[in-house]
Amino acid sequence: MQVAIRPVDVWLFRDGKPFTAGEDHIAESIFPPSPFTLQGAIRTKVLADKGVNLSEFACQRRPDPDVGYGDNFGKLRLCGPLLMRCKGGKWERLIPMPADVVKVGNRCKLLQPNPDLPFVTNLPEGLRLLWVQTDERVSEVKGWLPESEWKRYLQGQAPEQVVTSDDLFTFEPRFGIAIDSNKGTTQEAMLYQARFVRLKDGTAIWVEVDGVSLGSNGFLRFGGEGRAATYEILSEQLPPLSQFNTVRNATRFKIVLVTPAWFSGGWQPKDGD
Repeated sequence: MQVAIRPVDVWLFRDGKPFTAGEDHIAESIFPPSPFTLQGAIRTKVLADKGVNLSEFACQRRPDPDVGYGDNFGKLRLCGPLLMRCKGGKWERLIPMPADVVKVGNRCKLLQPNPDLPFVTNLPEGLRLLWVQTDERVSEVKGWLPESEWKRYLQGQAPEQVVTSDDLFTFEPRFGIAIDSNKGTTQEAMLYQARFVRLKDGTAIWVEVDGVSLGSNGFLRFGGEGRAATYEILSEQLPPLSQFNTVRNATRFKIVLVTPAWFSGGWQPKDGD
């Protein structure tokens, strides 16, 4: 089942950097959230709906048959998260801009492998640098590809439309101060700032959930501080992203990571990743 997740208020998705009020006064936020954040929210929702005491569950560390525990995910399977927007009354997913799309002048172009580079690299056997030959300035393209442009991209054509982050969400800084839990009072010199995410109207997070059951709609605790979110199962399921790959008689293939990946070899998969 495919699910749309939308905020009730702002969200906070911390990065991996350590943060302590009074030492580092700014808590950064990343968006979209990682799959780790998503699986935590879905697991918590499933357990809560089953009436499981979450504190006892965390202490006992016994896998649940549906959502497991730790690295054991039980029956739960997830795809996503991806951003999506409502356009013309219909939802469409947005794909993070692939790294081989660059801006040359005012146009987008795709980098291509060039077998005749005028220098030698230490890339593993069979890998080649991506290249574009031009006299114009080449710069990174930031933003998102709607599904229609995703199809063009997979067919080897440069995208014509790019959705910017400003069209979808904004970062909203808020100030706070640390609280002494024993006294219930504020702590001196413990002021901090956190960057929250506010989605714009018509923007949501898309995720595909399998192996567990969810109600047709409801509430989730999502991200830092357990901020509230609503979810609903999409009545009209979107097609799998792989269906847009319609190139025939291709002599090579390309792998595009639309969500973060974790490889044991750093940037390169190995040992069965």
